[in-house]
Amino acid sequence: MGKRKLIISALLFVLVSSFLGCATIKVGGNAQLVSSSEEGTKIAEQRYWYVLWGLVPLGDNSTDPYIPSSVKKLRVETTTTFIDGLISLFTGIVTITCRTAEIYEVK
Repeated sequence: MGKRKLIISALLFVLVSSFLGCATIKVGGNAQLVSSSEEGTKIAEQRYWYVLWGLVPLGDNSTDPYIPSSVKKLRVETTTTFIDGLISLFTGIVTITCRTAEIYEVK
């Protein structure tokens, strides 16, 4: 395999890997988790950072600090937003990726 093909293969691997990963977000707090079909009001949105494409969190990867104690029921959506993908496109070269959690209070 030529040097050019090796470089292209490595870049392709990094690009694809920047959109894959394990990225665990710990969902907790004292509130009851409800079905994803229930509507709610967004109370928080937080981006979580990881190295090794989601294998190791950089810092606290828990939703606890963002859930007020007054919330009784909540729904959490974890996503890779367009911004997360854009960031990971560049930071994925050094194995850093991010994911976003949106926290909704359900009445």
